[in-house]
Amino acid sequence: MQKFDKTVPFDPGYSKISFSFANEISYIMGSYTQLKAPHQKKFQLMKLEPAILDLINKSTAFHLGCMFWGGFIHSRFKDAPKVIQRDGNVDSDEREQVEQECAAESKLILDFINHFDRDCKYFLNKPAKISSFIPEVLNSYIEFAEINKNFAKVKTTADVKLPKALSHFDKLTNEQLDSLCEKIYSAIEVGRIDNLLELGFYKL
Repeated sequence: MQKFDKTVPFDPGYSKISFSFANEISYIMGSYTQLKAPHQKKFQLMKLEPAILDLINKSTAFHLGCMFWGGFIHSRFKDAPKVIQRDGNVDSDEREQVEQECAAESKLILDFINHFDRDCKYFLNKPAKISSFIPEVLNSYIEFAEINKNFAKVKTTADVKLPKALSHFDKLTNEQLDSLCEKIYSAIEVGRIDNLLELGFYKL
């Protein structure tokens, strides 16, 4: 596994392959939102569907990856907590925490999924091809951000609180946690964050 001395990073490298869901989905849906005729919207939605689903999966995988990392550093070092090297969220005031709401994108994706599913049913006569696991992950991330208060005061691995979906992490062995760590770094290295979706909630 990766070697950690007295500290662990807040971000194992997700920022290298992260993106804005809002910006990406706005670009994809740009022409679609301008259409008025139902037959045009149907044709355009059929063309856009694969790209939309791919974006939703990758965005959700990013949120799952963040929870995985939190679960890893919390559980792997529970007997010897380490300092978290991180970004500028530490000691941010209450106003900044509101402005930096970590779960804002999760909520945006869930809202988009509802509209996308509605349009698929109306124009394509079928529900959106979205796994039930996707909203589970996004809702779990919302819980993760809320119980950690946007991570503003999380300074050590012992400070990290896990959502219910990852409550089993404290029962995982160090070997299982190290294996997860390697899978995280592998997904980052190859630029395929969506590979993490194949792990479910990592219940072994």
